[in-house]
Amino acid sequence: MTIAYNGFSYAGFQRQACTNDNKDTPAKSDGWRKRPHPQSNKSKSKTPITVQQQIENALEQWSNLSIVTLRVRGAGRTDKGVHAAGQVVAFDIPLSLLQVPPSSEGETNTNEEVLSTNALPLLQEAYQMLRNSNGTNEDSQRTYRDPSMPNFLDLWQIRRAISTRLPSDIVIKSVWLRTEVPFEARQGIACKTYIYKIRFRSLRYITTKDGTKTVHPICNAGPHLLRRIHDQNNVWLCPWPLDESFLHSACEAFVGVHNFYNFVHREEHKKRAMCSNGSKADSIEKDYTTDLFSFDVHLVKDGGEGDMNRSTSTPPIYNATFTLKAKGFHRQMVRNLTGYVVDISRGLQLLDNIPSLLKETSDSDQETASRINAAPSCGLCLEHVLYERYHFMKATSMVK
Repeated sequence: MTIAYNGFSYAGFQRQACTNDNKDTPAKSDGWRKRPHPQSNKSKSKTPITVQQQIENALEQWSNLSIVTLRVRGAGRTDKGVHAAGQVVAFDIPLSLLQVPPSSEGETNTNEEVLSTNALPLLQEAYQMLRNSNGTNEDSQRTYRDPSMPNFLDLWQIRRAISTRLPSDIVIKSVWLRTEVPFEARQGIACKTYIYKIRFRSLRYITTKDGTKTVHPICNAGPHLLRRIHDQNNVWLCPWPLDESFLHSACEAFVGVHNFYNFVHREEHKKRAMCSNGSKADSIEKDYTTDLFSFDVHLVKDGGEGDMNRSTSTPPIYNATFTLKAKGFHRQMVRNLTGYVVDISRGLQLLDNIPSLLKETSDSDQETASRINAAPSCGLCLEHVLYERYHFMKATSMVK
């Protein structure tokens, strides 16, 4: 599937170890689906809710299959508060459940899972359509799937059935079916695209009566004047004024093959160090070298202040959209890169420091670590995932 979600209410995409997990319990019983009484203490869950957990719950209710059978997995492990517009999610439906009809004589195996009456006809129809259209809805020989082709299947009935069981902040954009080589959402990725949105006041100076230059007072007004009625916790309202002239050059300095060790979350450093078998220097160079294909920024003047936009003396407000593309990103890498670019534009860091930060790998260098400030998660969005083999630019639900 291709899904989009607002990550504000979730502790990331991936199911966490402390979340409610009935992995070995098939979803056959109706009792577990009953909503707890509002006054019950059990209804007040203290465990974090993730996007994967919501999808698994919806698929369980629709298909009547267990989490183990469905094996839900995503292309990216977005962190807490991070959004997605093109997250790729795959899940399994055993082909045997579609081909073998229920026994009319009551000879059923109680240990074998059975598809629900809601899911079975839709999946059987989709599978039959797939077989009638040359056995697949994607052509691995083509570099792009033409939507006008007869075997381009929009399984909107399945998409609707799952969507009705999801909260409003998770949207299914498309559902696809495959029966060939198993599809793994995290494998064979050619490019991931992340975007980060910031709204900020441009840094401007005024001349006082005594002839000295000082920052315009409105530049220090904080983020409150940057709020807009249609904001959905998907943009960072930068509390500092920025010099937009530094943004493009700072972004370009990171493009290419570099060692991004200093721009990765320190928890990932610890995990890699524990799993490393070789020398520390070799493992760092191998694990954190990334080819950043592009790092662009697009600036648009904001019109949210009405008549104030016509004033030439008032510093303008900009909406900045950063676009980063690479085959893969390390934990918190996009937020750290964006945060450092912001620090350069606010005068906290120097553009000339970037080359040295892309070489230093000392985990004990506290000064280096203190230079990197991560941008908040609210402005980050997983925009698109492109695969080396599957170029239909959609997500895939798989039948094995």
